[in-house]
Amino acid sequence: MNNAGGGSRRVDAVVTDHLDGHRSGVARFNELLAEGLGVPLLGIADPRLTGTGRPLVSLKFSELVPEEEAELEQLVEAGRTWEVFLHELSGGDLERRVIESAERVHCGNLEVMAAARGLSERVEAAWAPGLLQDDRRFRPAEVSVFSFGMAHKTRTDKFRRLRELLEASGASYVVYASAANHETASLRDTDLVFEEMHEIFPEELFFLGNLSDVAVVNLLREATFFAAFFDRGVRANNTSVASAMERGACVITNLDTHSPPELVHLDNVIDIDRCSELPSAPADLARIRLRALETGQDRSWERLIAQIGRA
Repeated sequence: MNNAGGGSRRVDAVVTDHLDGHRSGVARFNELLAEGLGVPLLGIADPRLTGTGRPLVSLKFSELVPEEEAELEQLVEAGRTWEVFLHELSGGDLERRVIESAERVHCGNLEVMAAARGLSERVEAAWAPGLLQDDRRFRPAEVSVFSFGMAHKTRTDKFRRLRELLEASGASYVVYASAANHETASLRDTDLVFEEMHEIFPEELFFLGNLSDVAVVNLLREATFFAAFFDRGVRANNTSVASAMERGACVITNLDTHSPPELVHLDNVIDIDRCSELPSAPADLARIRLRALETGQDRSWERLIAQIGRA
């Protein structure tokens, strides 16, 4: 077979359609595979692909859109040298042609290999290792902070101030962060959120990804503090803070002139901009939680529906 990239016998790139490892198990597999091989992870239309000598095509052919199929078709027609990792066998014509012309066909499981044997003599049994890479155990700490939602990614200055207050307290602490506030929320900003938070809390941060509603509720009830910071200040329609206060969480946030007037520093919330030290006495924390719960109940769905629905 013709080799446009110079005849290398070693895989020098991993090629796929999905590049977001938080949205696809195959994409995460490819991220780790490329990292382990020490080669770049490229999209099908990446112009750098033309400079590779032996790319490994690793994707599900059944998930390709027409534009991606056309790009991969050009690779086949160019007579390039490549290998392929099969996660499934969908039976399409393009998939068949890629398998037939591949130098090596890595089969993700024995069922795939049994089917691929009819298309190539160069099949090999392979597998997919686990994708979990962070092996740290949750560690006990005197103070725990929970944060969820997307707004905080723009206010790293507030989280840096929170770190100063936590460090000044002298207590051990951990920070649990979730990328979204309920199971239907998007993960498109997950990487950015994690990178910003990890820079501030390099050892203390435990990133929890996208949590279900019930997981969020339990963390709100168990954490010492809930933290959420906003571009200018918390607003009456910021649902993350509302959810936290409804569960009696001790909320650390930022207030301004357009924040709800019923939110009062050290009464039912903690204003990060006015806080010189974090409250630590159990009685003080219990008082703030109780007032938060009462405030949350005053701003309930029932009261809003009654206000909007009245004649």
